[in-house]
Amino acid sequence: MRLAYFSPLPPSKSGIADYSAELLPYLAKGADITVFVEQDEELRLNQNREDYAVQSATHFDEIHSQQPFDLCIYHQGNNPHHEFVYERALQTPGLLVLHEHCLHHLIAWRTLGRQNEDGYWDELFYAYGRLGARVAEMRELGVGSEYQQFLMPLNRRLVASSLGIITHNAYAASQLESLDAQTPIELIPHHLAPQTYELDDLDAAECRRSLGIPDNAWVIASMGFVTQAKRIPAVLAAFKRFLAVAPNAMYLIVGEDHWKWSVTPLIEEMGLSDRVRITGYTTEKDFFRYLKAADAIVNLRFPTAGETSGTLIRSLGAGKPVIVTDFGQFAELPDDVCLKVTAGPDEEKELYAKLRALVYRPTLREQISRRAAEWIRSENEISRCAARYLDFAERLAKTFVVPPLGGRLAEASANRLKAELRTRPLEFKQAETIKLNPEESLEYVKGFFAEDPNATGYLQKHGRRIIETVELVPVGDESQRLLELSSYLQMTPLIKRHGAYGEITLTNWWKGDTRSQLQTVTNSATGESLSFDMLNVDVERDRFPFPDEHFDVALCCELIEHLTTDPMHMLIELNRVLKWGGLLIVTTPNIASAFSLGKALAGNSPYVYGEYNPKSPGDRHSREYTPNDIKIALNAAGFKTIKLFTKDLWAQTDEAFLEWLDQTTVPRELRGDNIFAVGRKISEQFDRFPDGLYD
Repeated sequence: MRLAYFSPLPPSKSGIADYSAELLPYLAKGADITVFVEQDEELRLNQNREDYAVQSATHFDEIHSQQPFDLCIYHQGNNPHHEFVYERALQTPGLLVLHEHCLHHLIAWRTLGRQNEDGYWDELFYAYGRLGARVAEMRELGVGSEYQQFLMPLNRRLVASSLGIITHNAYAASQLESLDAQTPIELIPHHLAPQTYELDDLDAAECRRSLGIPDNAWVIASMGFVTQAKRIPAVLAAFKRFLAVAPNAMYLIVGEDHWKWSVTPLIEEMGLSDRVRITGYTTEKDFFRYLKAADAIVNLRFPTAGETSGTLIRSLGAGKPVIVTDFGQFAELPDDVCLKVTAGPDEEKELYAKLRALVYRPTLREQISRRAAEWIRSENEISRCAARYLDFAERLAKTFVVPPLGGRLAEASANRLKAELRTRPLEFKQAETIKLNPEESLEYVKGFFAEDPNATGYLQKHGRRIIETVELVPVGDESQRLLELSSYLQMTPLIKRHGAYGEITLTNWWKGDTRSQLQTVTNSATGESLSFDMLNVDVERDRFPFPDEHFDVALCCELIEHLTTDPMHMLIELNRVLKWGGLLIVTTPNIASAFSLGKALAGNSPYVYGEYNPKSPGDRHSREYTPNDIKIALNAAGFKTIKLFTKDLWAQTDEAFLEWLDQTTVPRELRGDNIFAVGRKISEQFDRFPDGLYD
């Protein structure tokens, strides 16, 4: 089995780099492995190995095209060291090893960290729909928190793009977004580093002397670099209280302080500078010396990104009494291998009580230490973990074939229901749109309705809007399909004439059981005939008679204002039948236009057409919309609004009145009497009954 393995390697300051360096020799016993790294230093220091090859990630496509891999394995973390892994995993589906379920910090870094607010909005909108969009908009205004990122883990796109998933704990698996029944998932414990066994032969006193730790100190340690989630301020508070019962105690933070949330000022403020030491980044050799020198380990996490802490596994394997947070993945640990504190208002008090119990009850300390070492060395033994990796990878490799560059994923087995697995891009090229000669185009359309005074009257009144709308439509090609809802056949000839769609489908609605009617129009001037099969669809109630992701473009023009009960049903159905990245064009009168506001201020109804019509009740406008209403509706149905503007089509507004309206926060560009909106499908997370549109 030939595997492409994407992960950072030492000397990168990533726990996953160390994890991979430990695991790879065992995996290489059962597979032909090429490791792909990003940094030149990683490549230089790991070259010329006999058990596996190491290559630059930039060379993957070339190597894969020459000798294809059976499977790609992606070790994904939540920091910038793993951006290259994330990007390749989206491009070439494979086996995702999700070391932590929360990827929000990585996504924020690769978007907001590069001043790409729009990219961040897209990611949150894709994963959480309108709620995510609102969070992104609030964050742009400076309203948000670090903890908010843990509540929205942003793993949906990566999970949906993976052939199979490995997590190290059940809690992380429970937090996977968009996981379907066809995607296999395996829980493989985080292995115990083989170096941990060497601690059995180390002398604790000698380690202390080499590290400058007093022989008589009772040493508490927190291993790894400082983060907010590690609750260091709470540990410091409990430690200060603990000094009253253990005046010889010492607290070590074995790792780097955080550049943003530094705890050094707090240590000084609490008067603990002579009792607390921050070591900074340590070598692996010194890390194990500190671990051997410690009497107890405090490994708190809240909130948690779902990571199984490698330092925790090492600490348990070293036979150290460990105190963890009784939450998430740490709550899964057996109660007899560690002590647990709750993540709440009593955290400090409970931590103090556990530390006091450990210092006063040596028998408890010895029992927990012995049981921890026995359990971890059995359950997390590295060769067992590697065997499970290889077994899972082999099963996936037999199911799928890794595609060549630019190719599509192929199935190697007919047993799976999912015909193909596709990634979900969030960036799209701007398509060329139809360009018209307005006067000539309207004359052309009039030719199809020369003997219909109602149609020619409508065209005379709405001609400018029809031209504006059609010029929003992409040209398309033979492989693409277009859907027009509630068609009155006046835009269709122009789209047929100037577009290149292989299929144009029209709908309307009428009473009766007839599901379709053949509609034919003939141009009196040219003799040209066009025929379309018009489908009978009640857009507020029916499931549209089309497969999922069938159309590239859909038109919903001068329709939504006529709907009486449930416009979101229509918009969500449009999301279903449009392809990923497909465009929805919506036009409707603007009730917040200068024209409508002028009517209202004069004491009249602001509606463009609110009059009752007994002869044709459905013609009147049930509800007219503002541009913001349309944006809300589109977002709620999974469409990103990529164009939103208005035009004056019914009347010209007095300049003085427009200047007066400029006092509001609404731009003049949104005061025209007709709304034009283009939405792109980039989410399938819906707000079924959005506030402001539904009661």
